[in-house]
Amino acid sequence: MFAMLSVAMPFFVGLASGIGALVAVLFFGPRPRTQPPITNAEFLSEPRIFQFRNGYLTEHSDNVSFLISSPIDNLTAWNDLRDSLGDIHEGAPAALRALEETGQPFRLTGTFGTDQVVILGRRDGLDLRITVSAAGEQQAAVRIDLSSLQAMEDEIAMLSRANETSPALSWAVDAESRIVWCNAAYLAVVERFVSTDAARGWPLHPLFAEDEGVGPVRTRRKVRDGGGQEHWFEVTSSPASDNKLRLMHALSLDAVIKAEESLRGFNQTLTTSFAFLTTGIAIFDKNGQLALFNPTLLDMTGLDGAWLSGRPRLKEFLDTLRDARKMPEPRDYKAWRDAIATLGKNGKSEPYVETWTMPGNATYRLTGRSQGDGAITLMLEDITDELTNARSDRDCQNVLLGMFEDMSSGMAIFDTDGSLLLANAALKSLWLDDKTEDLPDTLERCIRLWSAKTAPNSAWADLQREARTRSVRAEWSAVLELPNGRNLEMVVKPVPKRRVSVTFSFPDDNGVVALGPAQIRQALQA
Repeated sequence: MFAMLSVAMPFFVGLASGIGALVAVLFFGPRPRTQPPITNAEFLSEPRIFQFRNGYLTEHSDNVSFLISSPIDNLTAWNDLRDSLGDIHEGAPAALRALEETGQPFRLTGTFGTDQVVILGRRDGLDLRITVSAAGEQQAAVRIDLSSLQAMEDEIAMLSRANETSPALSWAVDAESRIVWCNAAYLAVVERFVSTDAARGWPLHPLFAEDEGVGPVRTRRKVRDGGGQEHWFEVTSSPASDNKLRLMHALSLDAVIKAEESLRGFNQTLTTSFAFLTTGIAIFDKNGQLALFNPTLLDMTGLDGAWLSGRPRLKEFLDTLRDARKMPEPRDYKAWRDAIATLGKNGKSEPYVETWTMPGNATYRLTGRSQGDGAITLMLEDITDELTNARSDRDCQNVLLGMFEDMSSGMAIFDTDGSLLLANAALKSLWLDDKTEDLPDTLERCIRLWSAKTAPNSAWADLQREARTRSVRAEWSAVLELPNGRNLEMVVKPVPKRRVSVTFSFPDDNGVVALGPAQIRQALQA
């Protein structure tokens, strides 16, 4: 028995030692590492900040290995962070891409394990700044870095100041159309139009009746102030947001309405004034539409006034004139119409003028003029009487010129500057030896010619002085002596428009003036 124990004892001692060693290894040896629960206190007690420039990680907080792999590779950190944040919020990769490309800031709320996390991204000069912080429901505030907080506070302050200093009226209404917020401009109008008390209590007095609808609406609204005076506004309504609030904005239109009324009054004055003109007028605005016409245009063209009141375009107006045969047919109508429609658009401001010969011996003058801003004015004048009078005047002038040429006395008429205007055949026969020559073109040069062919006489000095001083105010005459001893009478006379006539004639023995060129030639040869 003892022998059996002595043999078994080493076996049991070895077995006990092996079991003890195994227990020691299991107890004291390294155990499998389990991921500890992510808690705000452990991992996000402070915000984690990442700052990138051109995709390179320039700065970062401590203990960020749960977001980017360790050791940190500054070149690939942007991609690592994007992938990690994508697990927290599925929109993070797109938000990071927008921040990188356009600088658009973002704020995302996601989950990391059982914890709620806020991700902020913004551009800071040349850098992109990403902040990851805890936002558990049990926390009283979101932990973010001071720089991001300051930037957001500055932006909110700027937006608030912009609202308060804006001249436009802005306010927000809830689902029951009650005003829940407004800016200083809205309060000022309520106080001015309604009363001071109405601008103090809430909900505020509504200036404008609310319109139903979910889409953006822009309308003109009229409001009366305490004195009964009307004021106009352009009111814009935005769709309701998730919290059932609608933003409203209003711009004062008083100056616009006043300008429109002034323009209407001006147009009425023009229309009244144009109504008494004998010239047909059609004014087309910069868009080519008829803006104004007068009754004379209807009488001259026979167009329908109701059709003209529909504001046809310029080309339609010309086409209708052509179809109604109220204008002569141009050789190339399309080119002619385009020339009228493009007045002033080629850099030239000269008016377009042409004469229309109408049936019944009527004659119209069409004048097209560009107004500089793209508007075009067409004027149609009946010049039938004008042309008739011009023809009559021309006929009278021809008769008078014929009589002037047939005068037996030589006559020359000089303008105010001494230039020769007219000289008849008798004068040329008297003073020119060569009939192919012309008389001198000024009075002074004629005096030199005449004085050279007569005996010395003080009359030439008097006429020279008057020619230089242009001071012929009364008729006077002088008797000149030709080389053959024959007397020649000169008469100097002022004529209308400060012109001067000089007449030469030969009196006979009885004091009667000899008539005809033949007598002049006979007197010169005696």
